[in-house]
Amino acid sequence: MKRVKQNTVTVERPKRNLPTLLLTCVPEDVEDDVIKDTIPHQNNLSRTEDPELNKKFTKWTFEDSRHVVVEVSPNLRRELVALRKIKRHWNMCKVEDFVVVTRCLKFLGFGHTSTFCQNQQKCSHCAEDHHWKECGNRHQARCSSCLKANTYIHDEGKKVNTNHSVFSKGCPRMRRTESIIIIIIIKTDY
Repeated sequence: MKRVKQNTVTVERPKRNLPTLLLTCVPEDVEDDVIKDTIPHQNNLSRTEDPELNKKFTKWTFEDSRHVVVEVSPNLRRELVALRKIKRHWNMCKVEDFVVVTRCLKFLGFGHTSTFCQNQQKCSHCAEDHHWKECGNRHQARCSSCLKANTYIHDEGKKVNTNHSVFSKGCPRMRRTESIIIIIIIKTDY
């Protein structure tokens, strides 16, 4: 008699991550549980279906305020992002999607970390193949991300400016990467 082995497969819907938002200029004296309780009520969001709001961490702390990252339900995210600014006791806090860009600190590229990088070390000052601590060209910044992007752009009029630090907030490659992430966030079905 032949033995028949049965394989069983279980199918489960994966747990969905909740969207994260950055609340800027939250007063330092406001406790975390108060943030959770008062934001929906003070901004007329109590009618939102399944409003969930949990503090994840404090991103930056200043003398009298802080920037807080919160995890929210998808419906509450839509409402808060549409408001752009929310009431928080007697203050207004700006609300925006919390965007994290994964960046390699060795190669200075996007989408991976230095732990898994197989590329040559790049200098964050001059974009040459050495560590930033060994750089002799600190007088003129050049962005390695924008230099690399320009190698793929054939139209001279469309090439991006490379005269900035790779960590500059105005870096065209960083802004493009952030905008792609925001589009993904908007289109994500949480």
